[in-house]
Amino acid sequence: MLDEVLDKIEKQTNLSRKDIMKKVDDKYEQMDGLITKEGAAYLIAREFGVPLPTTDRRLQMKNIVSGMKNINVSGRIFRISQINDFERMDGTKGKVVNLFISDGTGFLRVPLWNDQVDLIANETVKIGDTIQVTNGLSRENVYGDIEISLGKFGGLKQIDNTEFPSEEELSKKFFSMSSDRAPVKDIVPGNFEIAATIAHVFKGRFLFAVCPVCNSSLQGDKCVEHGVVEPNYALVISCIADDGTGDLRVVFFRNLAERVCDISSQELVILNEEERYQKIKDKLLGRELIISGKVKKNQMFERLEMMGNDFKDINVLDESKKVLEDIELKIGV
Repeated sequence: MLDEVLDKIEKQTNLSRKDIMKKVDDKYEQMDGLITKEGAAYLIAREFGVPLPTTDRRLQMKNIVSGMKNINVSGRIFRISQINDFERMDGTKGKVVNLFISDGTGFLRVPLWNDQVDLIANETVKIGDTIQVTNGLSRENVYGDIEISLGKFGGLKQIDNTEFPSEEELSKKFFSMSSDRAPVKDIVPGNFEIAATIAHVFKGRFLFAVCPVCNSSLQGDKCVEHGVVEPNYALVISCIADDGTGDLRVVFFRNLAERVCDISSQELVILNEEERYQKIKDKLLGRELIISGKVKKNQMFERLEMMGNDFKDINVLDESKKVLEDIELKIGV
């Protein structure tokens, strides 16, 4: 598969195989072992706008990027969302449930729609089962995570496989809400809490149109699953948090973004981009916050960033007590 990706890049660029491999090797080194050489080649292909090849064999989940087709992956189900009922614009009803599966290298969300939901409702498929997803299409959701759409030709089936970690291990690895406090300079991928000052707020659209049914990002006014819809708007705020040891890009999504700047997406939608920026910047810039979230490496920009899941304003008295407790533990008082 690596040679196939390299061939496609070579055919559609003016680069030699040697130059392409150097870029792949550089990308692999930059990603610090988070992906394989094949995964690095996919990223290089995407940077050059080269259509990603299809694959009919299993991939490690950490190597799956948005836009890949005919994906076959296997993993263990370690979380299942609630079944949600909804009503379409034409008045018909539907239902959706999300499976979270992992092979230990990463995780994927797999939405099941309508009749497929019966697999869960009837407990034909349940947490702890190992499954294979076939002919899937990968896409990035509004949270920056990769999900697999089954579409018309995809499917899933149960398999016997004991090589994957247990559902408890996977849930703890990818969805544990416990976060260790750490200085920014020591941050690595995982769940962490930082105490830092918001030093910069990035300009942007801030509001993104999402499907009112499945919350997926829209392409124009269309949802991949539900066609033309009346959009909802999700607030996304990207900023830099600095604790004196280093700085880290932090992204707040949806309800958390509204809470951290104390403003709703409905209030912002009537403003232009510059007005939104000024309002959000006035609310956030200089705030001292304790932020907890999931830290991961952004493959596109090759940097660590935190996806916030909670925050609170720094209480000086509480922080002073924490520092004193840490000192006492170190000196054995």
